[in-house]
Amino acid sequence: MAATARGAQFAIAPVIGPPENVSGELRNQLISELERQNIRVAKTPDEKAEYTLRGYVVSSLEKKGNKSKVSYIWDVTDASGKGVHRVSGEETAPAGKSKDPWTAVTPPLVQTIASKTVTSVTAWMPGGGAAVASAGTAGGMVQTAAATPGAYTAPTPAKQIVTGSTGGKVKAFVPTVTGAPGDGSSTLRAALQRELTRSNVTLAEAPSADNYIVEGKVVMGPGKDGKQPITIDWSVTDPSGKKLGTVSQKNEVPQGSLDGSWGKTADAAAAAAAQGIVKLLPQPTQTTSSN
Repeated sequence: MAATARGAQFAIAPVIGPPENVSGELRNQLISELERQNIRVAKTPDEKAEYTLRGYVVSSLEKKGNKSKVSYIWDVTDASGKGVHRVSGEETAPAGKSKDPWTAVTPPLVQTIASKTVTSVTAWMPGGGAAVASAGTAGGMVQTAAATPGAYTAPTPAKQIVTGSTGGKVKAFVPTVTGAPGDGSSTLRAALQRELTRSNVTLAEAPSADNYIVEGKVVMGPGKDGKQPITIDWSVTDPSGKKLGTVSQKNEVPQGSLDGSWGKTADAAAAAAAQGIVKLLPQPTQTTSSN
């Protein structure tokens, strides 16, 4: 059984969230780790694969300890697009003097993430691929010309159960998302609200004295060679107005691809961002579950 499973072929989808250099390094390290385990990896977009590995990565700065926290989710989908396995985790690294949380994502840290991801995937494979329940869909925030846009069914995220200092749930208010073209402002806000709810964060309909505020800002850069840079910053402030941190997502999309409906792109971006946002909220007691 193990020999059959290890002969299965994987494809690596574009990694959602990081800047291009980090995304490319992650992909290369994942390929190396899979091949080290004698798992064949598709080299071209049109090469058929039994499974596809799709990643969402968020890096955020933490003022306490001057560190960057990198949260990641990897979904394994079968040939039909059904989610069959999920890997999630987080790493921390010194942030240095840069305000860009991605500068802390060094090659050794990328290697660590890739190694842990492949270890989980290979441990799962001989077990027959126990499927996880599917809930909702997610698409790629980054779709290159070689990638096929569209849906695949993603499993429910591993929940981060967070309680406040009083023992109740943390309450958050998401007032606005600004700067997004097309319907991005409304769909991103709605998608993030869904993801925070899944993480056991209570949503408020209006700001109040005990609410944490999560605001999103989208910046689209000028297009070049058919691509367009995008940055999404999610700032988190406590009830007193003190800024707790920012979760930053940077990547490239086909030029003009977000000028209309964001659809599953908003779902994917929110799924990745929520992992980092939850970490910025108070967690005096916490229970986590993961595959």
